[in-house]
Amino acid sequence: MKSSNGFTLVEVIVTLVVVAIIIAVGIPGLSSIMANNRATANSNDLVTALSFSRNEAVKRGMRVSICAKSSAAQGNLTCSENNDDWPNGWFAFINSTAEPLRSWPAPPGDFAMTGPVSISFNSSGAIEGDPATLTIAYSHCTGQQNRTIRIATTGHTSITKTSCT
Repeated sequence: MKSSNGFTLVEVIVTLVVVAIIIAVGIPGLSSIMANNRATANSNDLVTALSFSRNEAVKRGMRVSICAKSSAAQGNLTCSENNDDWPNGWFAFINSTAEPLRSWPAPPGDFAMTGPVSISFNSSGAIEGDPATLTIAYSHCTGQQNRTIRIATTGHTSITKTSCT
């Protein structure tokens, strides 16, 4: 009997069926993981901006604020007067001179973000006024992809995953 190198048609078909089943089961789970990673990245970007603003206030010994941009247009450094414009991006500035320190672009994704119109840190790193809360709610959300960012009066920030509603 002569041995042959290669696969039979039945072996190839069985392998393709197994691969198709694995892909069919894995793809829906992958989209959920990607959405969760996007939510984490967006909330971490905002916490980074808050930490930057707080650190600059302490370093410079003066009040520094962060606010939502009035539009997502490139180069726009105008504070919004609406508490739901945070998806346009945000920027930090020195209060006394209105000098911009750093700007963050609009984050990717389909979500709503609400919070105070601006958040100000004093020279000790504490926020001025009551504790602040920013909420991030994603469209097509599943599980616990929404986020709540709390800023204590001391200036400390925390992120909490919240359920989709």
